[in-house]
Amino acid sequence: MAPTDAQEDATRKKLRLLYNFLLYVSPVALLMVVFPVVTPELGKYRLGDVPLVHVILAASITVPWLSQAACMPIYRAIELEHKRVAKNRQELTGRLETELKEGTVEKVRQLKALLKTPAYQRVSDVAAFARNWPYIYLTTLPLIILFALPLVFIMRWSASAVVSYLILSVLNLAFAQLLVLPSLAKNQVDWFFAWLGYAAALLFFPIFWFLPPTAGIIVLLLCLRKNIRQLKVFSRTPIIHVAQDALRGFLTGSVLWADKYVLFVAAHGQINVVAIYISLIPCVLAYNYFFVAEADRVNLVIKKLWSTFEEKPFAQVTNTAKEATHVSNYAMVRSLTVAIFASVITGLIMLVAIPHVFPVGFAGIIAAGLFLVVTLCNYQIEFMGLYRISQLIGVAHLVLVCIIFAIMPNEGGYFPLILGEAILAIIAYTFYRRAWASPEHSLFWRRALAW
Repeated sequence: MAPTDAQEDATRKKLRLLYNFLLYVSPVALLMVVFPVVTPELGKYRLGDVPLVHVILAASITVPWLSQAACMPIYRAIELEHKRVAKNRQELTGRLETELKEGTVEKVRQLKALLKTPAYQRVSDVAAFARNWPYIYLTTLPLIILFALPLVFIMRWSASAVVSYLILSVLNLAFAQLLVLPSLAKNQVDWFFAWLGYAAALLFFPIFWFLPPTAGIIVLLLCLRKNIRQLKVFSRTPIIHVAQDALRGFLTGSVLWADKYVLFVAAHGQINVVAIYISLIPCVLAYNYFFVAEADRVNLVIKKLWSTFEEKPFAQVTNTAKEATHVSNYAMVRSLTVAIFASVITGLIMLVAIPHVFPVGFAGIIAAGLFLVVTLCNYQIEFMGLYRISQLIGVAHLVLVCIIFAIMPNEGGYFPLILGEAILAIIAYTFYRRAWASPEHSLFWRRALAW
């Protein structure tokens, strides 16, 4: 390939990456435009003694954390579906070979027909998702109760407000899980149109609070296309696996999202929404950048290291391990660089445009940056299979957030939270560096413990 062709190819890859990134973060722009427009209209209505805007805000605060827990079991379910089909096909193929030698024509015909049934058909990740989603959805619905209990016992919401919150959360949960589809299909356009449907319903019919997630769900179900018939297969994942993965997602997700929910409950809904959510933008941008631009690279190098680890003597794994460490380190550096750059711009905009919220907003930016550091370290620790460590870090963060906002039930709690989270970030970074200092040893001990 000529140098100019190589440069053009590199340019196309960069433009494609930018295009996917912009589609990925489009919900931030859509909702930042729509919410300020509809908030005055929402402020006119109440559900019992609770303002409608508080119910919608509570559901919006809940859903990112809830979706982390509810979406985690999906990936194991897809993997198990592929393994189940492969096992079924292997067994049936063996029987078919035997019947071809010894059996009747009718028996052979029956076995060949059986190969065309869902249990024996090789499927894409999207089809595997469709087969497993109804069961995963039903088994993760009880998570919503966990988030509703503080609204009942701490905030003392009326029955109508709680029921509305539950209905909205049920719809949001379905929407969040279906948003896995564009990622599996590598089609961010579907992601964009799902969020566009959500935002359009909110903009044009704000008081019909159930319509935005419903519109998004309809768009995503249409995105299943021919795979929509796979929904009726209704594959089941062992409930213990669903529970384990949901707990893991709950603890991992708490690092980025628990503070908003805990503060909302502790302050009885009286929070500075503008300051908190604008301060979250740099973190969200960098978080999405990591998954759009870096996560696949880290996954690929981990797979390569696993392959080398399994096929070659341990002494020959060193070079691949160094490559893996290099890719991991630079993924962290680039993601945090995006966060720093976005934080500076966001902070300057807040200082100029809304100076009265700048102190709280600035504290929020720093805190969210530390949450991001801990989250990315946790993901990198999990890449090495050290799930227990990442979960313990999630528990420590959740305990820290609950204690601080119980003592200071307002945005001022972010100032002491920064100190505590900085210590936790150092601990998480230490575990990350230790796990990735010699990734071949981490994988060796992971395999040894599995035995």
